[in-house]
Amino acid sequence: MRIITKVCVLACLSAVCMTCLGTGFSNENIIYFSNIATVQLYKQGFELSAPVIQLNSSDRLSLDFDDLDIESKAYKYTIRHCEADWTTSSDLRPSEYINGYTDENIRDFQYAINTTIRYIHYSATFPTVDMSPKISGNYLLIVYLDDPADPVFTRRFMVYQTSPLTIEGSVQQGSRPEDRLSKQQIDFVVRLNGFRVMDIGRELKVVVQQDDRWDNSLRNINPRFVRGEELDYRYDENNVFNGGSPFRNFDTKSLTYQTERIDKIYYDTLTQVLLLEDQPRTYKNYVYNKDINGRYYIKNEVNATNFNIESDYALVHFYLPFPVLFTDGDFYLMGALTSWRMDDGSRLQFNPASRRYELSLFLKQGYYNYIYVMLKRGKTVGDESLVEGSHWETPHIYTVFVYYRPGAAQADLLIAVQNINSIQQN
Repeated sequence: MRIITKVCVLACLSAVCMTCLGTGFSNENIIYFSNIATVQLYKQGFELSAPVIQLNSSDRLSLDFDDLDIESKAYKYTIRHCEADWTTSSDLRPSEYINGYTDENIRDFQYAINTTIRYIHYSATFPTVDMSPKISGNYLLIVYLDDPADPVFTRRFMVYQTSPLTIEGSVQQGSRPEDRLSKQQIDFVVRLNGFRVMDIGRELKVVVQQDDRWDNSLRNINPRFVRGEELDYRYDENNVFNGGSPFRNFDTKSLTYQTERIDKIYYDTLTQVLLLEDQPRTYKNYVYNKDINGRYYIKNEVNATNFNIESDYALVHFYLPFPVLFTDGDFYLMGALTSWRMDDGSRLQFNPASRRYELSLFLKQGYYNYIYVMLKRGKTVGDESLVEGSHWETPHIYTVFVYYRPGAAQADLLIAVQNINSIQQN
């Protein structure tokens, strides 16, 4: 039975693995091996936080992941500095952005207990006394076994340095008439407060991110006005995002009873969780639903004290009814549960017999958020409005990143970060 279960588990994850291997070693959140699951990287102390820390501070990142191959391994990690657009900072040597050693061992691991699926849980905290980032900016965490050029998985994180810059902003309805009901406009001001910038257009780069998505982020935004030390990005009709709808959710903190969004739970070679069909919300009125901004947290609420090693795995089945097969694009499941990626592992397949799109994901017990997006051929930005609708009232967390690259610098430095909550506060 254990052999059958292991084969089923690895088969469920193999689609993700093969897609990632085909893309090469890019600076994205990618799992390259099918035995790796539930990779989490967050600011220590808050599982739902973004992986953003301050340079030379007490801030730490927590890394957690599971290995479904129960033979213990000597995992290591290193880091790579990236530019504001997440290309590799090719002009920097590792010694110019890393203090101490260039790699670190992952020493903490525990075997799962009281679960039907066997796995080993690994964890690490970064930076350490032996290895830390030397400069601010975007970074890629690279976990590997023997060669960092052959990663097991990668994760993005950001390190910001202190500076006099301040960012103030708000989220408003889109200012164009056609955007007022469906889009959110990000209005913000960057104040230099004595920080010397010789050429604002060349030395500063501003990026705005919605929740943890990277596909639809706004990059290289230019201020509409510069007034002395104030850069004004307000009332710009181009600084808009689809409002979408609140994230959908499901709850598998218990696998013994069915929560609101679950149709059926049963066990064959592994636990199967059948979700209720997700009805399109394209033309439905806005309904507020508290969410966790597309993230998830791990928890087993039935007789468990250590959720990392006492939470089981299940094959979760998603169903999106649609009468026809789209030929000019694909539907994807988006959220932290799919690393916010649109690839083979998150793409839904059309079932002509049931007239719906379907996807199965092998997931650890917990509480999950997700949405459906359509990615049309030749595009790189997913469109949630086709399935989820789009409403300006929807709660989101926007993050403004300000990067600085003076004339002699060899890389983009991150000098200011500010979260801006959506105008709808519930």
